[in-house]
Amino acid sequence: MGALSVRVAVVFNRDEALLGGGVEDAIAVQAVVACASAVAESLRASGASVERIAIRPEPREILRVLANLDVDLVFNLVESIGGDPRLEAAFAGALELSGLAFTGSDPRALGVSLDKPLSRVVLAAAGVTVPRGATLARGDEPLDVPFPAIVKPTREDASHGIDGASVVRDVAAARARARFVIERYRQPALVEEFVDGREFNVALIGEGAGAELLSFGEIDFANFPADVPRIVTYAGKWIEGSDDWNRTLSGAAKLLAAAERAELERLARGAWAAIGGRDYGRVDLRLDARGRAFVIDVNPNPDLSPDAGFALAAQRSGRTHAQLVARIAELALERRAARTRGA
Repeated sequence: MGALSVRVAVVFNRDEALLGGGVEDAIAVQAVVACASAVAESLRASGASVERIAIRPEPREILRVLANLDVDLVFNLVESIGGDPRLEAAFAGALELSGLAFTGSDPRALGVSLDKPLSRVVLAAAGVTVPRGATLARGDEPLDVPFPAIVKPTREDASHGIDGASVVRDVAAARARARFVIERYRQPALVEEFVDGREFNVALIGEGAGAELLSFGEIDFANFPADVPRIVTYAGKWIEGSDDWNRTLSGAAKLLAAAERAELERLARGAWAAIGGRDYGRVDLRLDARGRAFVIDVNPNPDLSPDAGFALAAQRSGRTHAQLVARIAELALERRAARTRGA
């Protein structure tokens, strides 16, 4: 890999909190600031000239910033605007309309992946196995899912709205939890069959079914008490020192049968291609007690902090953080060059 002799703007959202949720939900929202600093540092280490730009929730100011950018590449780390994650796709759309080259997935992929009910339909139509589920906008709609089930906000990432009470055992508990999600996060709730088994994270670099797969990650639930659901909660990801944080461990995937690994690879590639992801992403999967694999989430533009799962998967695959960030930048620059040649 040669020197990255380009001008790059690392753009990120400067939000105080989510549009819905509580005080603790702001921790994940604000973590992007530190991520942007780390990405900028790695780009500089690869030879790029870098500026960091915070995007605030003022539409006219956003348009002014984009109109005045004079760079070769925008490294897009914007995850929400004004605390609304739906505007992540809108910002990518603004970048697209501006003609600026930018890293990561396009507006369609970002929008589809954020909308969990929609992404489930897209994945299932592509032959990707997903758990059975139903969407509740009020809480009293018909509900025909197997139990136990897990209740999630329909358009959040980073495990917002997920805690031990998210796993429910019957219809009454599912409706009660759905009403909590609807009120607290100002959006419908997804009630989804809970796949109680091993959980894997598959990181990908590139585009479509031919993307490169990095070292598999696995969540280690060995320290979970028998009465605690084996899930990655918001606290397990973000509240340092909490019980969930202390017992939620992750690392390289443990031993997998060849058939299981092949199925996880097939589903990860299929999910990434179906969503239309590009440059970098992560697919989360679970194996049930019978060894059947299910995709539970697709994450374009995941956290690129040096201590986050994606960077650790790259590290296990032999890439430093600087090499990882440079490769993502190179993919976006190659896309711009191909577009220019085709013009």
